[in-house]
Amino acid sequence: MESVNGSAKFTPKATRVLLDDACHLVGLDSGEAELVRLGENAIYRLSSMPLVVRIARSVRMLDDVCKEMRVARWLASENYPAARMASDLHDGDTPLLVGSHPVTFWHFVESNDEPPPGPADLGGLLRRLHELPVPDWLALPVFQPFARVESRLNCPPEEATSGELEFLWNRFKQLQEALASLEFQFPLGPVHGDAHPKNLLRRTIGDVVLLDFEAFCWGPREWDLSLMAGYRYGFEWLGEREYLDFVSAYGHDISQWDGFRVLSAIRELGMTTWLMQLAGHDLSRRDEFHRRVNDLRTGMYPRRWRPF
Repeated sequence: MESVNGSAKFTPKATRVLLDDACHLVGLDSGEAELVRLGENAIYRLSSMPLVVRIARSVRMLDDVCKEMRVARWLASENYPAARMASDLHDGDTPLLVGSHPVTFWHFVESNDEPPPGPADLGGLLRRLHELPVPDWLALPVFQPFARVESRLNCPPEEATSGELEFLWNRFKQLQEALASLEFQFPLGPVHGDAHPKNLLRRTIGDVVLLDFEAFCWGPREWDLSLMAGYRYGFEWLGEREYLDFVSAYGHDISQWDGFRVLSAIRELGMTTWLMQLAGHDLSRRDEFHRRVNDLRTGMYPRRWRPF
């Protein structure tokens, strides 16, 4: 595999080798598989079977991957509309380990996205999710919005300058203090953690399902609502009518709460450090990372960020 500073790079070429090895171990054909997304995970769609393969970036994500598998089992038991594990390819709630990478297999969701899922769909699904009873065996981790931020800052790519890293570390510490002082409005409960319309799919039969459980936790439900409010007021990626549809479907407008800006700033820091780890992949990601840090420094609003 390609390597930088002695460690394997999480690139399309490297993850393709991991995919082939994983599929060979469980007797699947990985030929002509399509790379759907590369971020925290490499996500491949198989052409030989209606399955999706998720390859985690590092063994450090093992606990999160095991949690995803438990969440999928829980949501299936509640008949909640969500992605389903290919449970026959796993040993309980344990992923396949290929080298240092946890690998999981999921049923492909047949979708035509017509009409595409929108804010109202998300608001309704979040309200239903937040009302579900949580069994003890689910063992959701406690809300820790800075966990991956800190690990990313501890292992920065060479594209991040010393000045950028110093700024991001200082912002990290300031936001830790701000979060500790917040008084939340709702009781704690199950939280998706990355609730936006791109984590929804409309199935060909018409209903909408929820995807991506890696950020699931037990914490403030305001966290799930803050992302769409940030899309509206921080980035203007969402129009007023769309945001009101989300608010109406969920039944609450988080943007009217004083703590919303703190949660939004924490999310922006997470989005920036997430992109930082991809800055070496191509010029567009590198330039976008530098733009994001500059906007955080200058207080530029609305943010001029490109979604990835």
